[in-house]
Amino acid sequence: MKTVSILPLGIKNNNDERLLSIISICRDCGYEAAIPRGLACPDGQGVIVTDGVPDDACLVISLGGDGSVLYASERARKSGAPVLGVNTGKVGYLAELSDAELGRLYPILTDGFSVEERMMIEAEVTLDGKTVFRTEPALNDIVISKTSVSKIASVELFCGGDDAGKFDADGVIFATPTGSTAYSMSAGGPLIDPSLECICVTPICPHSVMARPSVYAADSLIDCRAGDWRDGGLLLVRDGTEAVELPHGALITVGKSKEKTKLVRVRGGGFTGVFRSKMTGR
Repeated sequence: MKTVSILPLGIKNNNDERLLSIISICRDCGYEAAIPRGLACPDGQGVIVTDGVPDDACLVISLGGDGSVLYASERARKSGAPVLGVNTGKVGYLAELSDAELGRLYPILTDGFSVEERMMIEAEVTLDGKTVFRTEPALNDIVISKTSVSKIASVELFCGGDDAGKFDADGVIFATPTGSTAYSMSAGGPLIDPSLECICVTPICPHSVMARPSVYAADSLIDCRAGDWRDGGLLLVRDGTEAVELPHGALITVGKSKEKTKLVRVRGGGFTGVFRSKMTGR
């Protein structure tokens, strides 16, 4: 029997009607549902209790907002299963269905679905020529930000050995096309069709009118060094979750990951129409 993994981050208890509905639909369509430990179905029939996404999962259903989809995509990488987001939050741009559209799971599970592969990025941090650590792949963005509210950082960027700019700012965002609609957009970055592959670099509140967002080819390696962070620390944050404090003088190199995230798509329409619909609620 095929397995569907359900990651209900937007659900607080195992009696939630949406969770029970998804479990029931999986059973009706001949699938076994896998639920995180602590949120098992009350009767336990046809439900696997796991600590993560099973290796044999053919689909991962995420309940929650965009953060839940990011979490699910990370957990699904080992199995290679695509992620279907069900939005129980506010915007849910990465989610394909709303919580009022659970009935659409029947044709998805019986007739199949389309999958979009999304580019991911990762970063390597070096100090004095030695690798300090490497991040896991990020679907949305990798952010370098200061820890002190009142301080700024002096950021230097290089691409292919060429000087790509120097500016004082609160930090810098390295975003994928998928992440261009997230923090990067809020910081003034461009919207990028997720079918493209590139890296968007967006300064955060730069203290210069010359520091503008830039878009680089997907195979670029972008170096970032924060030479002076004015008595405050700097953090590297991956997809809004993993945060690592950077040693002074560290060099951060951001590039395309070999891994990709698979997202289930069942709707028609292009990037612009979907984005406008999500942002306006129409």
